[in-house]
Amino acid sequence: MPLFIAVILWDKGLSISDIALFIALTATGFVFALYYWDRLRAQHDWAKLISLSFILQSLFVVSLLWGDHTLITTVGALINGAAGCFYWSTQRLLFQAITEDKNTGNTFGNFQILVVFALKSGVLIGSYLLGMEYFISLLLLSFMLSLLGFLLVYKSLISNTQLAKLKQVPAFTLKQVIKFQDQHHSSLIFVVDGLFLFLESYFWLLTIYMLTQESVMQLGLILIALSILLALIFFVIKKYIDRVDTQKIYRIAVLGYAFSWLIRGFLDTEMDSLFIYSGLLLAAFLSNFFRLAFNKRFYDIARQDKPTRYIICKSYYSQFMLVVFFSVIAVLTMTTDTAVHQLQVIYYLCTPLVLVYFLYGKRAKSVAL
Repeated sequence: MPLFIAVILWDKGLSISDIALFIALTATGFVFALYYWDRLRAQHDWAKLISLSFILQSLFVVSLLWGDHTLITTVGALINGAAGCFYWSTQRLLFQAITEDKNTGNTFGNFQILVVFALKSGVLIGSYLLGMEYFISLLLLSFMLSLLGFLLVYKSLISNTQLAKLKQVPAFTLKQVIKFQDQHHSSLIFVVDGLFLFLESYFWLLTIYMLTQESVMQLGLILIALSILLALIFFVIKKYIDRVDTQKIYRIAVLGYAFSWLIRGFLDTEMDSLFIYSGLLLAAFLSNFFRLAFNKRFYDIARQDKPTRYIICKSYYSQFMLVVFFSVIAVLTMTTDTAVHQLQVIYYLCTPLVLVYFLYGKRAKSVAL
């Protein structure tokens, strides 16, 4: 269900401006939840950390089921942010714990393949239910799976002794987060990266939906086809990326990522279907190749010093700037222009920001620790 949030919001009558505001409030909920998450992490309360992600996701589904426009874009958005915080922050922390030196590209590639096949079944079921207008059925299914996940995870974590052995540093103060700075321009990258992640997961998915004449079934089939192809690509390159000149691969990936946003801005509903699908495939490949290269660099840099602080600072910086970025987008899109054109303009305006990624990993001249 999370994959279809943007589509669900659009079909419920929200405009691009409304969805941008929803994202800004989602980021706000993430930031507040992160403060609490960090303290549970320091206490090794893994059962509560992981279980809360399921519980909060269930509450968000309830808001979609019975909430009106205002409730969804306020309370629902805040809950959605909190759910995302507990899921993604915990996932990043545990991923960092299982990776070893020089294998982050391979490990992340394996993780991507697993996610691709796990999502494929979810996308197929979700698109079918939405396509058949079984909106309530989809949300109830998501609600039940969240509760089931909570019961299974909570039971398994109570008796798990491996997680208890993970060493955790004390919770961080906001002052420590604000003063974060390193030799790799990380704070600048954190500021930009959140914007592109949410543009992809919300606006780009909504663009694909519009390009397919707002057919949820067609959207689902496209996403599945892309997932299968990308899984095959990751299977081939996941080991290779750890062996070659990482700087060269990274630079190529950044250029490809910038080109992918130009493609997104160029695609239009008036184009031939073959041209649209070719553009979707190329944009998906370039984006996922960049994510593989970027995440390898992210986890390699994180493990060099204080990985927990690094991961937490990344979330704080990214989410805070999401509030700023999408609040501005919400204001700028309060026009009568078509949604497709509004999204195209956003993609073109954001493309130059991709070049900031070139700075990631370069040594800064002076560092204040």
